[in-house]
Amino acid sequence: MSDQKTLKIREVISAITNYDRFMIFTHVHPDGDAMGAIVAMQLILNRLGKRVDAFTQDPYPPEYGFLANVQAIRNKPSESAEYEAAILVDCGDLERVGDKFIDVVKGAAFLINIDHHLVSKPFANVSWVETAASSTCEMIFDLCMSLSLAPDKPLATALYAGILTDTGSFRFSNTNGRVFEIISALVGFGADPAEIASNVFDSATPAKLKLLARVLDTVEFNASSKIVSAELSRSMIADSSSNYLESEGFINHLRSIKAADVAILFKETGDGLIHVSMRSRGDINVARLAQRHGGGGHRQAAACRIAGDLRSVRSMLIGEAASFING
Repeated sequence: MSDQKTLKIREVISAITNYDRFMIFTHVHPDGDAMGAIVAMQLILNRLGKRVDAFTQDPYPPEYGFLANVQAIRNKPSESAEYEAAILVDCGDLERVGDKFIDVVKGAAFLINIDHHLVSKPFANVSWVETAASSTCEMIFDLCMSLSLAPDKPLATALYAGILTDTGSFRFSNTNGRVFEIISALVGFGADPAEIASNVFDSATPAKLKLLARVLDTVEFNASSKIVSAELSRSMIADSSSNYLESEGFINHLRSIKAADVAILFKETGDGLIHVSMRSRGDINVARLAQRHGGGGHRQAAACRIAGDLRSVRSMLIGEAASFING
């Protein structure tokens, strides 16, 4: 472990030691790493005897309902004065916590940020950002070990789920030997790979399959098939008797196209914004493209929200992406 990493972990541990009442947040539209991280952080603080409440602006995707205490995560803000400190996990920018919670987070007396995304502007009292980590759950595993806190099965399961999903089932370029060392350790602590994979990947509802069929029917290829895109409208959700949460993971179907260097999924959210998820291969840094519109993420996985309707936003961003990959 590098000296810089050791220093940052010590800063986090010192802050955790100094306070007793915590609130934990993650980003809007939480994915597997966000869910694993917020659950794991809550379990760690509970074992340390702290009072802690977890919050997300959006409900958790149903495939993560098997994680410990996930039903206790709140979607409505509380007064920040009730707590001594706040922890943000897997949240690269303060605004990513969502409009509902941003004022609560800003009002926190002390703020800790734990994340593996590139942060454009530091915003916390203690900021541990490690872009080389595969996931925020990998970082929380290191925190756990530094606390000499051996994970039990619920904690190991949450961390495993986060690493599993953020590495694309160990298919993405952020998968390395260190990831497999951690995964092996988590299995030793009780994480069940088959059980976790079944919950995350094999728990779809009939409505989700119908919704996926509608989305795939909108697939288009641009820039000599280097860009593949699709869209999800509110009417598709209504017609399939589904919900927005069930679209988690749809972007990976687009990413599976061999010829495509960039995959983009446009989702109509109903608040005048289009949520844009992007994935890429090779040296194409979609985080830079997302940053043009106030978003961010990783080199090969990023997102942003753009005001407008599906047709105009899709046309505009595909044009930008084409110039981006050819320029």
